[in-house]
Amino acid sequence: MITIPVITERCAGIDVGKRGLAVAVALGPADKEAEIKTRESGTTVPALQELKGWLLEQGCTSIAMESTGSYWIPVKNILEEGLKITLVCARQHRPKKGEKTDFRDAMDLAIHHRHGLLRGSYLPERRIVELRDLTRRRKKLIGVIAAEKNRIQKVLECANVKMGNVMRDVFGVSGQEILQALLEHKELEAAELADMAKRRLRDKIPQLTEALEAHQMNDHHRWLIRQSLAHAQFVDEQVEELEKRIEDYVKPYQKQIELMMTIPGVGYTAAVNILAETGGDMNQFADAHHISSWAGVCSGNNRSAGKRKNSHIKKANKFLLAALVESAWGAARRKESIFQRKFYRWMKRMGEKKTNIALAHSMLRVVWSVLKHERPYVEPDATVLKALEREKQVRHHARQLRQLGADDKTIETMVKNLLELPQPAPPAQDAATRQPKARSARRQPVARGALGLRIRQADKKYSVVKEQPGAPSRATTPNKHTPRGSTPRANSPRGRSPTPEG
Repeated sequence: MITIPVITERCAGIDVGKRGLAVAVALGPADKEAEIKTRESGTTVPALQELKGWLLEQGCTSIAMESTGSYWIPVKNILEEGLKITLVCARQHRPKKGEKTDFRDAMDLAIHHRHGLLRGSYLPERRIVELRDLTRRRKKLIGVIAAEKNRIQKVLECANVKMGNVMRDVFGVSGQEILQALLEHKELEAAELADMAKRRLRDKIPQLTEALEAHQMNDHHRWLIRQSLAHAQFVDEQVEELEKRIEDYVKPYQKQIELMMTIPGVGYTAAVNILAETGGDMNQFADAHHISSWAGVCSGNNRSAGKRKNSHIKKANKFLLAALVESAWGAARRKESIFQRKFYRWMKRMGEKKTNIALAHSMLRVVWSVLKHERPYVEPDATVLKALEREKQVRHHARQLRQLGADDKTIETMVKNLLELPQPAPPAQDAATRQPKARSARRQPVARGALGLRIRQADKKYSVVKEQPGAPSRATTPNKHTPRGSTPRANSPRGRSPTPEG
């Protein structure tokens, strides 16, 4: 008979609800069976204070309770003074079907907690929790702005304004100015509207004129667009206030943000989001595997009868996953980085989306290492990586030749000769040269268009002033590395150009 030792002689389990709590207390010495006492309590502050007094009278020193939505937070606020609280995910002790009751859940929590069989959830410090609330609200509000922009584009489609067929971003510098003219000046011709285009978009003036020709926008469409614009502008002001407050919260964590920004693809916003979700203290996670499992970016185990079957990532922190995925797309565009090499190598067999998740997993492991050891990220030497990739290809093709029936001695001789070939001397490059340039751990200033909405900013400085008609555009100037008559392509997995079209 297997006996599980008792860890805590007097503990309690609480099943948390919105209006009431089911409480079970396990009492008794370690060498005897526990005595169970149950009680029902409300969730108001007086009821929780009364419950706390009762638990202390019973001699409880530790409590285990379910992490049900946000209903556990007011319970923790009252009981955490004087009692040790272990927050438990409800999935870890899910009862059998047909045996679910609140008090049975509370008793199971108390008994499991008495024997130390429950694993507590990670609870960061209060400042990180408040920062997490701010970053999550910012993401929600940005989604609201995007929804209003989609509604505006729907109205434009209904009014036969086909700017979206020509512009990549209808709410860029040129798009906002044209949209403002459509709302205010009803008598402008399509050519006059198209002449408001800036920069590279001026090369598409004929297509833009055709897209605006004979549009059917009326007062009803203008009223709907103004409604959406007013809401988007109001929410955008709230986002700007949020960003200022976030800057105040992250001042004590500037070092962690600067360390994360040395990783390719991780910008200021992504670093703040990762900090808010992980807490920045990597001592909470034993190694990189633990934080990957906690974040849900690694595939789960699905093994049975000695066979390993396909498995997917689990549902975990969606806000952290979004920040990692966005950073992974940026890292895959960084030239000559190890992440770009991994992306194109893995994409051949996994596809674009699965590769991006795998790259996010790899980046989280790097984030853990950078924050754990408090050292900036240093890009591996490209010549060493190429040599390792070449050696791997040689051994792979050697295995293929053996499967085709080639002679082993001949293959070994070929492999030996290929691996012993003199490699080109690597350029003189030290770790400081391979390290990415330090970036300021502050958000970029906000740039807005004619309608007051934010515009995407390019890495290079550029003016919103129109180029003179007939002047050669920078986008059409032939590049010395590009053959005449060919169109340069963006070096990115998605084929996007890093510079906006005005």
